[in-house]
Amino acid sequence: MNIQFPEPAAAVIIARAMADLFEPGEEVTPSEWAAKNLVVPDGPRAGELFNLELTPYLVEPLNFFADACPDNKAVVRKSKQTGFTTLAIAACGYTADVEPCDLFLIEPTQENLSDFVGEKLQRAIEGSPTLQKKIRGQTSRSNKGSTTYSKRYAGGSLLMGIATSTADLRGKTRKKVIKDEASEYPDDLGGQGSPHDMISGAYESFLANGDWKELSISTPVVKGACYIDAEFEAGDRRFWHVRCPHCREEFYFKADPDRFCFNKSYPYEAHYSAPCCGSIIHSWERNDLVKSGRWIATAAGPGKHRSYHFDALSSPFVPWDVIAKRVVDAGSDPSKLKTLANLTFGLAYDMRGEAPDHETLMARRVEARLGHIPPGFLLLTIAADVQKRGIYVEVLAHAPDQQSWPVYIDYLDGPTVDVDDGAFVGLTELYRREWPDAYGNRWRADEFVVDAGYHTDAVYEWSRRHPGVKAIKGADGWRRVALGVATDQDVDYRGKKIKGGVKLRLVGTWDLKSKFYEYLARSALVEGSAMVYPPGYCHFPNFLDESYFHQITSEYLDDEIYRGRPRKVWKQQGGNAPNHYLDCRVYNMAVADAYFSAFTADDWADRAKERGIPADLRTPDLFTPKPFQAVAAKAVEGSSQAAEAEAHDPYAALEQLNRGT
Repeated sequence: MNIQFPEPAAAVIIARAMADLFEPGEEVTPSEWAAKNLVVPDGPRAGELFNLELTPYLVEPLNFFADACPDNKAVVRKSKQTGFTTLAIAACGYTADVEPCDLFLIEPTQENLSDFVGEKLQRAIEGSPTLQKKIRGQTSRSNKGSTTYSKRYAGGSLLMGIATSTADLRGKTRKKVIKDEASEYPDDLGGQGSPHDMISGAYESFLANGDWKELSISTPVVKGACYIDAEFEAGDRRFWHVRCPHCREEFYFKADPDRFCFNKSYPYEAHYSAPCCGSIIHSWERNDLVKSGRWIATAAGPGKHRSYHFDALSSPFVPWDVIAKRVVDAGSDPSKLKTLANLTFGLAYDMRGEAPDHETLMARRVEARLGHIPPGFLLLTIAADVQKRGIYVEVLAHAPDQQSWPVYIDYLDGPTVDVDDGAFVGLTELYRREWPDAYGNRWRADEFVVDAGYHTDAVYEWSRRHPGVKAIKGADGWRRVALGVATDQDVDYRGKKIKGGVKLRLVGTWDLKSKFYEYLARSALVEGSAMVYPPGYCHFPNFLDESYFHQITSEYLDDEIYRGRPRKVWKQQGGNAPNHYLDCRVYNMAVADAYFSAFTADDWADRAKERGIPADLRTPDLFTPKPFQAVAAKAVEGSSQAAEAEAHDPYAALEQLNRGT
């Protein structure tokens, strides 16, 4: 058998072709890959190539994800609308195309995951010819094809899961991990430990090689109980620094009332006073400065991981005037201030956890008629806390600026197992009762809520019989909405919903307690000869006894270490101090929250007209109270609270958010 060898020239050509085939190509960084291959899936630049000239602050944290970077861990504490979700998609795409390995991406909930896959990741894959070629389609009949939550490619796969599922987190082996909105993960997962600890087990086998990666991205939540905030503080704390156009010193934009300045009404004319030389930086100069900025670590040290902070003050997507308006609109509402801190300034919010002394609050009491609604209060709610024996009740009037006035409180004694007997008889009388106001009118309660924590079946039955009543249950934990979506509790033997059946709503008690304690600390002021009450001020009529004040101040916010991680929890004074009227107040606030969130000044004016308030008393200030300020005013009912009142001015609100940063 004769073997024919190619001519030398042909052999050279083949050799070169083989060398080109197996020789590694030119190295490309994740940011370079994204600029050439990634199509933005959503937002104002959807369908366009990822433009890092507009968002240069994404380059360094994105390049961290390459094998060439020696660091293993990075965290990003951010506000919304900064582009870091696109960074996570870019990291996934780069991994699939350039450095294939097994990658794990975790979202807080199924809803978050579905949104990420359907609205972001899948769109990015379909828009990128490179990713379409590399990521196997979902139509493959073999087990080598992709699925909705598993994207397969040569050399590895992108597996996606949720932080509330032990099945998603346990037993996985992954070289690289991306944790999106990591502060939204639960503290404990079904008594089996922290999801963060479970996730870190995925790259356990890569620890010896030192080539694992963990990238956590999140907006922060509550100070002292926030994963991303704690991780940022433990890292080297990198901020995006810009160079002053006047003196050339470097600094970063910060939520500082001495620096970020604006008018307190439209036009806001927001601008920034440079900390180096005091020169004014106009809003239109911001983006050009950001484009030429750089990351600088402010707390570098041995063994510290990378930690980045980026917020709306530096974001090219959020104008400064928009931020100024958000600050003004937040006013002194703790819920809005928390949203402002988390989503605009990328800061964890310091929740109030100490109630004023009960004797100080008792000293506020003023003469009032039991069961009467005072002038200016346009919303009436009733909350009932059902116990094993007896029912505690608070009837609360609310003003448009969230001032509150207890109209009636009571303890309805008797058994609570039969809706036709005992304490429920008194509750039925309250349900039917009308309450007189200052103008000769009589109202029924706008909202009536009953806690279903004890004798649940009896509460459900009583709720069925009384239209408009909401069955509720308190839910521990931060980041819960005030009043959750109603869930059906009545189903037939087939699992079908029973028409007209009772529904249950969960109440986010922890945030509401902090908001209540914030309001309790607010003091009335004297301006000239007039008494001025701040938004949220808590009035107390003189028919309230000492027991009531003990109960509404019966809890405090405490720090504890739970499964190796810090968190803040509410605890009762002495371990078991009665707190029933505190629960009633929280439930009343929960059901009133929807009105304060949705009602405009016109809505409140219509409500005043419906209530029969004379037209000459329906002043604009009744419906759109101005931000409360302590300027030229003297605090009363506890001068120690004067400084607290200052936080209701927009600039002082910024100062409050800026504390400790």
